[in-house]
Amino acid sequence: MILGLPTDLVLLVLISVYMMLAILLGLIRGWEYHKSVPEEKQAKDYYMQSERAILTLAGFSLTSLSLFVSIQFKELAQLSSTILFFSIALSVLILSYIALQMRFRRFFPYLSNVLVNTGLLSIASGFLVFFENFLSWSNGSTIVFSVLVVLVFIGTLVDEFFYYQHFKNWGKTKKDE
Repeated sequence: MILGLPTDLVLLVLISVYMMLAILLGLIRGWEYHKSVPEEKQAKDYYMQSERAILTLAGFSLTSLSLFVSIQFKELAQLSSTILFFSIALSVLILSYIALQMRFRRFFPYLSNVLVNTGLLSIASGFLVFFENFLSWSNGSTIVFSVLVVLVFIGTLVDEFFYYQHFKNWGKTKKDE
């Protein structure tokens, strides 16, 4: 329970609000940047590395999801919120990979980055909800994943801040040319 509300509900709202705000603010703040066409040769190695990382995270989400379902099959009702978070993670990571493949505008790599951050937040939230449901708050695992959720959320906000700085600097260099 966080602020008198179930933890899974608070985390689900946090993930949803983060994803929608990051996409909307990215579009508003970086519209000129996002509608431009990226230089494919310059970013090819970056995209290949990102694709590998995204597919690895998606594989981890799928493995975790199947492991939770197979081991705790009799207790699926208790695991429903954990399964929900890992399902969200798997879905957004697959969407992130698809967005990274559509590189004909700069918005799609940005969208891929937002979806990867959402997937990481969903994975951390899934583990937190699992440990909260099956262990107490005094257990070390629950505390570790609580700290992890906070750190991942702060990390995603810092990542968004650097993207906004990049939008701003890109606009200045574009005007100078």
